[in-house]
Amino acid sequence: MNIRNILSIYTNLQSAPFAQSYLQQCYAPIDVDAERKSYDNTYRLIYYLEHGQTFYKQGEESPLSIQPILYFYGMAQFIKAALLTVRPDYPESTSVLAHGVTSRKRKKQNYSFLQDEVKVQHKGLFSYVAEHMFHMEQSSKEKFTMSELLSRIPEMGEVYRFQNHPKKGYFIGSMGADTLTFPLSILDDYHWSENYFKQHIPSIITEGNHVSIENNSINVSLKSPFRTLHHPYIYVNQEDDRLFISNHRSLQYPFPELLSHYLVLYNLSMLSRYETEWWGDILHSYTSEDLVYIRTFLEITKTKIPWLIADFLHSHL
Repeated sequence: MNIRNILSIYTNLQSAPFAQSYLQQCYAPIDVDAERKSYDNTYRLIYYLEHGQTFYKQGEESPLSIQPILYFYGMAQFIKAALLTVRPDYPESTSVLAHGVTSRKRKKQNYSFLQDEVKVQHKGLFSYVAEHMFHMEQSSKEKFTMSELLSRIPEMGEVYRFQNHPKKGYFIGSMGADTLTFPLSILDDYHWSENYFKQHIPSIITEGNHVSIENNSINVSLKSPFRTLHHPYIYVNQEDDRLFISNHRSLQYPFPELLSHYLVLYNLSMLSRYETEWWGDILHSYTSEDLVYIRTFLEITKTKIPWLIADFLHSHL
């Protein structure tokens, strides 16, 4: 996928005439006065995107100690721009302005970032994004560990392998593929039979057309080439366009990758702001593997979030 072409949406939307026309196109299928609403929201869209880009630019130029804060607030601005394309009246109430997430109180002794948790609230920006950007109903799962969130990000695979952690998933194809190929070993990972896989896979890959098993692999042909960066179960490696799926049955619930970035960045920003002593220790200590995961994630998210948001904006063109 041509990243440069996707990111050009940010340059195009700096033009008020283009932004207004773009929003009118977004609102046309919605039962609103598309022309009036697009004029009302033109400069809000421009400023959200400009603000988000400024946060990310400053984040790249800032020390690691404050990068999570800048990236989290930059991401929030990008998300608001994306929401404006599908919710002309956003924000409808002050309740959706809150982050919608809480982090747990930490015990200083034996603290592990990978095992740290965040809890999702029923109201707030996180739940609002899940509902209106990704059409997700309220999830029964409320708590997420950093490890399970990071393991959903394909580019994190290298650091997991380097740290000798178990494999977190499989690459099953590439963007534009018309067939996805799973290793037969995924049946053992999920504790599924071949018949159950055939019966259940349509609920995970709704784009699937036919399932066949041959040569120690499971092939799922698709109705059309795979194009989305926002699939609820399949994630795209930005570096090479390969498609990744978790090999943990416990993670087989719908969760687009952007939501993982939101929760991890939220937690890191809270650590940076309110756990200054621990944060300082981890940044200047070589005794924990936590910093390896944090550094790697921040390197990934600084380019991937603008990419994911740009793709979402492009989807309306």
